[in-house]
Amino acid sequence: MTRMLTAALLLALLSQAAAQTTDQTTEQPPVTQPPVIQSAPTTNPATNIAAPTAPPAPITPPTPPVAPLSSRLYAGVSIAPSLSGGGTAYGIVVGSSQVFGSFGAQAAVDYVTSSGALSVDALLLYRPQLGGKLRPYLGAGLGLTSSASVSSTPTTPVNGVQPPVKTATDYAVLLALGSEYLLTDSIAASAEIDYRSPFSSKGTANGAGLRGRLGLKFLF
Repeated sequence: MTRMLTAALLLALLSQAAAQTTDQTTEQPPVTQPPVIQSAPTTNPATNIAAPTAPPAPITPPTPPVAPLSSRLYAGVSIAPSLSGGGTAYGIVVGSSQVFGSFGAQAAVDYVTSSGALSVDALLLYRPQLGGKLRPYLGAGLGLTSSASVSSTPTTPVNGVQPPVKTATDYAVLLALGSEYLLTDSIAASAEIDYRSPFSSKGTANGAGLRGRLGLKFLF
C-alpha cells in the first residue's frame, strides 16, 4: 500500500514539472528587432556640378553684298586714242547704269590735245542683266565736235595778239560697244570701242572713225 502511494506521488510530481516546462516554453517574450536606421541618400558631389558651357561663338556680321552695277550713278575719267589717226582724246564721263529697265545713259566730254577739238557725246546704253562683275553694254547716241573751221584762213597777229580761230561744229551719230568690270564695290574699270559717223566736215577734226576708250568709273 505504501509503495502505491509513493508511486502515485512521484507520478503527480512529474506531471506538474512537465506542465510548468510547457508553460515557460509557450510564454517566451517576443524577440524585438533593433530599429533600422535609414541613412540619408548619398549624392555624388561631382554629379551636382553643372558641366562648363562653351563660350558662344563670335557673331560675324554678314558681308554686305556688292551693289549691282545697275541702278547706280557714276563719274569717271578716260583716255581715248583714235584708231583712225585723229589724235588721243582725254575726257570725263558721267552717267547712270539704269534709267529704265535694262537701259542706262552716259555723257562724255573729250578734248583732243593735238587738234584742239572738243567733243560732247550722249549715249543710251543697253545693259543685259547677266550678273557677276563683268557688265557688257551696247550704246547708240548723238555727239558734236567743235574744231577749227576748214574755211578759216591763217591770220597774222595784230599788235602781237593772235586773232581767234574761227571754229565749226560737226554733228555725228555714235555707236559704242564696251564692258565694265567691278574692281571694288565703288570702282569699275571700263573698256570701250566707239564709232563716230559725222553728218558734215565743217571742222578740221570732226572725229570721224573708230576710237578706243579706257577708263575708271567711280560708283555712287
